[in-house]
Order: sequence, then C-alpha cells, then structure tokens
Amino acid sequence: MSLMPGDSNFDLVQYFLQLWEMWFEPRISEATQARPEMAEAIIRREIEDYLRTSLLRERLQLQPDTKDNAKALAARNRGNELFVPKLGKDLEALQHYNESIAYSEPGSEARALAYGDRSVVCLKFNLFKECLENIRLARASNYPARLANQLSEREQYAKKCLNQLPPIFPDPARRTPGKYRPRDTGRPALQLSYEAHRNIPHLVKCVELRQNSEFGRHLVTTQHLKAGDVLMIEKPYASLLCERDQYKRCAFCHNEDTFTLIPCEGCTVAMYCSEECRDKAHKQYHRYECAVLRDCWRVVGFPVEMLLGLRTVATAFASFDQSLGQWIYRMDTLDETKVNAFTVDWNKATVRDFYDTVHVLATNQNRRDHKQLASLIFFAYFVQGLLLDRTELGPLCRPCSSRRKLLFELLLRHTQTALTSKNDVYHMECVKLEDDRVEEDESEDDSSDDNNNSDDRKSPRNVHHEERTHAIAIYPLFSMVNHSCIPNVAPIHLLDGRLAMVATRPIAAGEQLYNSNGFSTFDPDHSARRHALQLSHFFKCRCASCQSRVVGFSRVKLLEEQFFFRRLSLKDWDWQQEVHMLVDYMNQAERGHLQSVITGTELLLAHTMRKLYGYAPDDDMFTLTGELSKKSWETTVQQMMRFFCG
Repeated sequence: MSLMPGDSNFDLVQYFLQLWEMWFEPRISEATQARPEMAEAIIRREIEDYLRTSLLRERLQLQPDTKDNAKALAARNRGNELFVPKLGKDLEALQHYNESIAYSEPGSEARALAYGDRSVVCLKFNLFKECLENIRLARASNYPARLANQLSEREQYAKKCLNQLPPIFPDPARRTPGKYRPRDTGRPALQLSYEAHRNIPHLVKCVELRQNSEFGRHLVTTQHLKAGDVLMIEKPYASLLCERDQYKRCAFCHNEDTFTLIPCEGCTVAMYCSEECRDKAHKQYHRYECAVLRDCWRVVGFPVEMLLGLRTVATAFASFDQSLGQWIYRMDTLDETKVNAFTVDWNKATVRDFYDTVHVLATNQNRRDHKQLASLIFFAYFVQGLLLDRTELGPLCRPCSSRRKLLFELLLRHTQTALTSKNDVYHMECVKLEDDRVEEDESEDDSSDDNNNSDDRKSPRNVHHEERTHAIAIYPLFSMVNHSCIPNVAPIHLLDGRLAMVATRPIAAGEQLYNSNGFSTFDPDHSARRHALQLSHFFKCRCASCQSRVVGFSRVKLLEEQFFFRRLSLKDWDWQQEVHMLVDYMNQAERGHLQSVITGTELLLAHTMRKLYGYAPDDDMFTLTGELSKKSWETTVQQMMRFFCG
C-alpha cells in the first residue's frame, strides 16, 4: 500500500499512523498535560485544524464515484481471461463480469457485452432461465447489431433446453431471475422454544434484563434452559455486505444471486438481485451513502466498522423522513438511561424506536486511549467531509454548525458502537476436502450409497460445510449478551438476515447468558486471550476459565465425549437427526457440565444448527472450483446426451 496521496493504492490508515507519530502525538500530549479532562476536545481541535489546512482531501484527488466504460472493459477482459475451459474459474470470471456491469454506463455497449458474457456463463451451468434474463438485459442495454445473431442463437438454444431438460435448482417455479426470492431451507421455520415476552415477541419470556455494578446490563434466565433451546430471533437494525462479496451478493438482502445481479446506477459498488431490493435500499439508506461508498472502501475501509457506522447514520436519517430538525429534537429529548431494547414495545415499535435502542449501545469512548480515539475522530471528520460535499446532507448541514456537529457526532458514535457491538454474519459454504484418504473412502462407499438410496440432503464424505462471513450487522438486543470464554449461547444466522440465539448447553435458572466475542477456551493461552479482550472490548474477562487459569477437562469427560463422537460418526446422519442426538446427549440429567471449558459437542451443536437453518438446498449446487457439484454435473450431462443424441 502507498503512503503517497493521489496514489490509487493509498492507505489512509498507515498515513494516519505516521501523522500520529510525527504531528498529532507531540502536540496532543503537550496540550493535555495540564488539562487531561480536555483530551477529547483537544484531539478534535488538532485534527480539525489539520484537515482544514493540509488540503489532504485535495491531495488525495478524490472524485465522485461515476460510471467508467474503460474500467468496465478492463473488468470484462479480466473475466474473459478466467472463463477458459477446464480452468475451473468460471465463478471468478462471473464476478468480474458483474464488476464490469457495475462500472458501465447505462445503455452502453460495455454493459450489453458484459450481460452477454454473463449469459454464456449461465449456459455453462445450465441455468437457462438466468441465461434468458441476461439476454433480455443485454438487449435492453443496446447490444451491438454485429453480434445480434449470436445472441439470438443462444436465446433459442436456452429456450429449447428450458422446455426439455429438468431444472438444476429445486422448486423452479419460485425462482424467477431478476425478482427477489425468499431463500428457504426446505424445513419448518425456526421458532422460539418458550412463551415470548408480551412486549418483545422475538424473545422468550424467561430471559430478563438485570443490572449491577459488576456486569452492567446483562441477560439472565429465570427458568432452566436446555441445550438446543431457541431463545431469541432478532432482525438487524443495519447490516453491511463485505467488500469481497460486492459483486457476488445482493447488497440489500444478501442473497447470492451472482448470475443476475443488476447495478446501482449512482455508484460502482452496490449490486442488487432485483429492482425491488434496489428501490428498498435507496429509500432506507443508500441515497445518503451512494456517492461516497467507493472512496470510503478505498481509503477508510479499515476499520470496516466506520462504514457500518455510516450505514447506521444513513438508515437513521431516512427513518426521520430526512428531517434533521426532528432528529435533533429526538436526540435532545432522549433520556439514554431509560432506553434499551427491553423498554420498547416491539409490537408497535416504529423505526425511530428501533433506532433509539441502537443509539444507546455502548461506545467505550472514555476507555479508549488518545491514539485510538484520535484515529476514529480523524476518519469521522474525513467521512463527514465527503458526505457534505457529495450527498443530500450537504445542503441540509453545511449552513448550520449545529447540524454539522450532529452529523460528526453520530458518525463517531456509531463507528464506536459498531466496534463494540457488531456481529459477523456468516453463511455455510460447501468445501471440498483434498485429503486423498477421504476421497478413497468415498469411492469405496459409492456402490453402497447408490443401493441404499441415500438422502441427497446429507453431506458427502469428501465435503464439509464451513462458516464464512459475508456481512457485519448490528443486533441491539443480542448486543446486551455479555462475553464469556465459556459461552452458553451461540448466534445462528438465518437465511432472511435474522439472528437466532440458541442455548448450547443446559443453563440453570438464575444463570447469566453468555456469548463469545471471538475468544474461548479453544484459545489455550488465557493471558493472551484476556489481553486481546482488554484491547478490543476494554474489560477483563472473569469467566471460570480466566479466573482459574486452568482448562478443566477431566479424562473421564474426555473419554465420554470421544465415545459419543465415535458413535455419531458410525453413520451419515442427516442434519436434523444429528441435532436430535446432540441435544439428547447434552441434556441427559446425569451428565455433569464442565464449568471451565467449552466442549466439542457445544461447538458441533451450533455448527449443525447453522447448517440446518442457515443453508439453502441450492447453495450445494456449486463447489469452490466454480463447477457444478459432481453429482449434479454428471446427471445434467446424461440428460443432455439423451436429449441431443436420442
């Protein structure tokens, strides 16, 4: 990364670190020696003065995000280099074609050609509906007349195949390219395990909010809970798609509709599965971030929480009907001590009530050192400047100092709440195992699998499912669950974006609910674990493992769990059966649960429930190599041979 402003690879984070050592730290340290209580005001003044006088933004040569057919052509060429027979990089090529579509001007030949190329990829995967949709989009974008015959031949071939060949995806009637589709696991929807709160229908009644000096606000159960119990199902206030998935998933619903994404016409970042999602995103937040997202990802992409903070602010502003006056009044009259996710009647809550529960999330600002606080203030001022220059917020805020101040304060606040409370949103991805021994085992079992008519929903022996992050999000109620290195609940991300909180071990009445903030007893060095938590979340973990400094897994318990796993591995259970076996085993009355270690069964329960409720059948159609899964490919080839050869 470059430290020269104006370079396309310029790294603003590293630039700030240099500024801190050479400029900010000496001046701030000297100014705060006599007035330490004024540290924040001094840091703001120094950074604001620097940004006003240094002309940094001018030196960065930042430009509004505009369509660029030259960049679109370059992206298309990268796709063509990868879309080669037997190379196995077809899905990578597809994402470059999507990038080309995002950069291309509406109605341009560059866009039409990228749609045409995408239709060829669809044929490679026998996605005939998707192929026809891309052909329609190519024609709507003025596909060149010199290539029209090729497009027509491709269209006739796709229509012929569509009428004769069985569909690749299940339930084809529900799958209409270019339309939003609710993704489905094919199983009954997850439900709360117990009666819900009267005013919080997405939380079980037995979970209550408590507060004390030791833990602050925290959640406690008033009754015994069993492993596998569903305690909460919450939708996010704001979410942000990861940069690597921008040309793979819908920026609004996060569906993986890579073959038919359409672009935002105002930027080169966001793509959508449908006009419906594009319109919703524009109305709910995107109109206030569209012009700055590209530069924010380029120069302020780390920490990514800065962008989630921007998304939160944009969402909140839209919820106040674009009235800064109403927002200012709401903030001035809000008693933060009386607001949390438990005080809201969610049966009739408005989007503004929803925002209040996000506004009061912890920032930990008073616990941050000068360097970290200065970096966040630096980035908040930087993003504020972009918003004032390029978006509708400029005319509303620039003439009024109080409004400019509000915009800055909210960007800073919600960057910090994101740092403290954001959750990774992940999906389950099918991964092929490269172990030769496993592949040999699978070949030996082929005949028996065929004879037994094995369930297609089971995982083949040579694949497994991994959790991959594709977004980050804010869930205000789940954010109130404290951390422990020995958690007793886990988040299960559902296909519609909601988060289900599930008990991963029996929990006694009166016991606090704990989630893991990325650290557990699977990280055996408790000192390093506690240090990392102190740096990232500003607290010292007091869980049984961190206090005893001993990972207490007795030999008897280890042998017992090994025996259970051996029994579990004797047969290829489907996921529902596996969950039932795990829950029955973990909830046995005579089993004693270890208080100072997280166990393999607890991890497996969460993992299997994520497969069960966060994974759609059509997600299995493609492997990491970019080819159809072996079974689907062979079946399709046989069908095509019968169709074309008689």
